[in-house]
Amino acid sequence: MKKRIVAGLLALMMIAGCGTGSTGNTGNGSGGSRSREYSSTNVAETVEPLVINVENGDIEDEWVQSLSASSMNLLSEIMESEGEGRNIMISPTSMMMAFGMLENGASGATLSDIENVIGGGLAVEQMNPMMYSLAERFESSEDVRWNVANSVWLRDDGRFEIVPEFAQAARSYYNADIWKAAFDEKTVEDINAWADEQTYGMIKEIIDAIDPETYMYLINAVAFEGEWMNEYEDTDIWEDYEFHNYDGTTSNVNMLCSTESRYMELGNGIGFVRPYKGGDYSFVGILPEEGTSVEDYIASLAEDGADFAEAFRNAKGYESDIIVKFPEFKNEYEIEMAELLKSMGMETPFDPDNADFTGLIAASGDQEYPVYIGAVLHKTFIEVNREGTRAAAVTSITLDCAGVEPDFVPPMIITLDRPFVYAVVDNETGLPVFLGTVSSL
Repeated sequence: MKKRIVAGLLALMMIAGCGTGSTGNTGNGSGGSRSREYSSTNVAETVEPLVINVENGDIEDEWVQSLSASSMNLLSEIMESEGEGRNIMISPTSMMMAFGMLENGASGATLSDIENVIGGGLAVEQMNPMMYSLAERFESSEDVRWNVANSVWLRDDGRFEIVPEFAQAARSYYNADIWKAAFDEKTVEDINAWADEQTYGMIKEIIDAIDPETYMYLINAVAFEGEWMNEYEDTDIWEDYEFHNYDGTTSNVNMLCSTESRYMELGNGIGFVRPYKGGDYSFVGILPEEGTSVEDYIASLAEDGADFAEAFRNAKGYESDIIVKFPEFKNEYEIEMAELLKSMGMETPFDPDNADFTGLIAASGDQEYPVYIGAVLHKTFIEVNREGTRAAAVTSITLDCAGVEPDFVPPMIITLDRPFVYAVVDNETGLPVFLGTVSSL
């Protein structure tokens, strides 16, 4: 069954009288610009692509149900781990694309753990065409701007090579760049520049250093820019509106006010649907019933299996006006997800003794090294204002190899963070012209 998937972002809504906006304009386009010279080498074009028989928009309804439930479960687990009062925004699609690539190099219990936690039980044979179709749908949009990008980065020291079948799947289903790199400071710059370009500058950095045991990164980037179908007039923006925070305090915000045509019910919450230009994507704001925290609300949805995608598709009109207000806001969020994913049942992929990524990379010589997930970093950005929405996400999966001796001598690190001696020295004689100590500052 062919279905549309609309990205929904949770916001707060307060009901009051508002005006109706008028139609606005936006630019369009997709794909990150490649303006930087990279020190790494992209070898993707050397990979023989597979023939993909997936039509744009050809998405099975049962796949939608699985990924919708998985999305809500991921958000619930993250909210529980962070504690109450945090502003959290994730991109389940970004996570699914990164782990979808990884599934093509995993086997046995390692693969099953990833499929169950990230894909809601979808097999890799289903995840690949699902992610391919989603990316095709996003990037065929004419009225909003999407970019979906994937990349694989391999340490180029001759010890490992990418398994050809994995490279084919990553290139064919995920259109992944495949980089060979020195994994030095220049590589750090390359990876961060790639993330910066692919997210239109919304996420400028995803790593700050590379561990000597790290031999591969799998990275997804998703970026979205869309203007409202109906833009706001000055009279639709209420300044210094009182917003009630979770701890009982209040803040003054700019509240966007409009009349919408559809609402949706999900669990004990009610929400509105506000479309972006072109009508293919919408913003969704959901208000839990009074007395229910957003943490408890999301936990209940994850627990009872309520389906966000189905609720959205059942959104309907109302016998009178649907008048909504929601605040302009901007938020950045990041989380290292390794421990969280282990607690959700994805243990084997992180275990050096049991992880099976033999379909991912292989040692070039006779020596075998265990490959396992070392880290999973997820970063997001969102800005919602009177013009529309800008949002981006990057998911980075780090693959480490245990027992590999680095080819280089680690740097010496000297940190003067306790009492120290200093001198001003005559270079020719080596004599200290000034000599002293610092015991406190």
